[in-house]
Formats: sequence, C-alpha cells, structure tokens
Amino acid sequence: MNTATHTLDPHADHAHHPTGLLRWLTTTNHKDIGTMYLTFSLLMFFVGGAMILAVRAELFQPGLQLMKPEFFNQLIGVHALVMIFAALMPAATGFANWMIPLMIGAPDMALPRLNNWGFWLLPPAALLLTMPFILALFGIGDGAVATGWTLYAPLSVQGGIGVDFAIFSIHILGISSIMGSINIIATLLNMRAPGMTLMKMPLFCWGWLVTAVLLIITLPVLAGGVTMLLTDR
Repeated sequence: MNTATHTLDPHADHAHHPTGLLRWLTTTNHKDIGTMYLTFSLLMFFVGGAMILAVRAELFQPGLQLMKPEFFNQLIGVHALVMIFAALMPAATGFANWMIPLMIGAPDMALPRLNNWGFWLLPPAALLLTMPFILALFGIGDGAVATGWTLYAPLSVQGGIGVDFAIFSIHILGISSIMGSINIIATLLNMRAPGMTLMKMPLFCWGWLVTAVLLIITLPVLAGGVTMLLTDR
C-alpha cells in the first residue's frame, strides 16, 4: 500500500494569497505597498502636472485666454497641495517601503497592517482635494480651494466649500504620513539584521529616520493650524 507522506511545514498556510484586486486591497507586503505608493504618486504627478500646464497655457501671453481668474487661482492652489502631499511625499514613502527592509535585512516593515492602512488613506484624501472641481460642474459650490497652498487668511476664511474639502484632505494626508513615519522608525530601530548597528545603517535609512522624526513633530502642528482654520470658518 502506497502511503503519501507530507512534510509538516509551519509556513504552509502562508502560501495561499489573495489574487487580483483583493491582493492589492489587503496586502501587507512592503514591496506591494511600495509599488502602490509609487503608482499613486505617478498618477498624482500627472494630475498636478496637468493643472500647472493649464496655468502656463493661460500665462502664455497677456490677457485672459482660457479661463476665469477664479479658476486660475484654484488651479494654482490645488496644484501645489497635490504635488506636495499627494505626489512628492507618497513617492518618498514608496521608496522607503521598498528599500528600507532590503537595506537593513528585515523581512518586512515592523507594522505591515498599519502600512496598508496608511496607503489606503491616500486615494480618498486626493479625491477630497479634487472633488470640488467636479461638484462645481453640477452647480454645487464655487470650485476648489483658491487661496494658494498656504491657506492664509483672510482668503481661507472667505472661500467656499473648496477650503473645507482641502482642510479635511490635509488632515487625512497628514494622518497617512504620520502612520508611515511611525512604521519607518519602528522598523529602523527594531528590525535591523544582527550586527547592523545604527552607525552601520545606510545613509538612505538615516535620512529617513531623521525625516520621519521631523514629520511626527511637525504634522500635528499643521493639523492644529488647519483645525483652527476650520473653527474660524
């Protein structure tokens, strides 16, 4: 009688992963999440780039050619917020997710589920930032934030619903960045390979350690500022 023998593998259950869309929605793999960050960043680079192309087309010669001054100001403000919070910062976090575990010999990031959640906060935040443009087409509100990316008063107090959308979007984008920073700090301090001291870490890792600390210090201050602006409104 032939008896099949099976080798007991404690990791056998881990071999069955979701496929298709569910894989990307639920992944905790640092390379997958890094790829999603970089893909999202590239998409938002195109969105922000299209906005500034429209601005430059309007500035091609004196006078009004393509758009009203109010819409011009909205493009300027949203372009800056998109490029800073939805393109540059996710791009940097994407490279960090991809490279840091490989550089320090870690199997993954220290907090992989937090890593997944940090990314999936980005798409709704970007949607909030750009949605006022779409709502204005249907006669709802007067368009996106038109105060510039600094949101200085009195323009930010006088603006329409676009300012409110921008405030909530900045909150969500800030939460995502704080979560990513906590994850990076935890990974660099706790998951280095044996023998890799802090002074043996690559410069990229040191740069991100300092950056993550600075983000955790500064982003709550930004959140407090936009919260006070929201109460003013």
